[in-house]
Amino acid sequence: MSETTLTIFRCRACGEALFPARYRCPRCGAADWRDEDAPSGVTEESTVVRHRVGALGAGDIHLATVRTDAGAVVIARLDAPASGPVRAGEPVLLTIDNAKRVLARPR
Repeated sequence: MSETTLTIFRCRACGEALFPARYRCPRCGAADWRDEDAPSGVTEESTVVRHRVGALGAGDIHLATVRTDAGAVVIARLDAPASGPVRAGEPVLLTIDNAKRVLARPR
């Protein structure tokens, strides 16, 4: 499975950083964006999804809200942490997999 660096979108008019892309900036209304790599960030919150409809026995999914170093906030799937849950304030590396999922790994 190959992975690529997460790319966020920054408004050229006001500098607002967003993910995913939007047609217009929610802050200023402009429609002029530039791509910016966001390879890392800091965990703000995390949770575990234990029950999913149609996925009996599929196992837990760990999710986190991550503020990228570029400023945008993303929801990322965490590698099942062997050392326990990822806590707020912990740094993570961000990538996107072939299925277009945002993945976070502890640094």
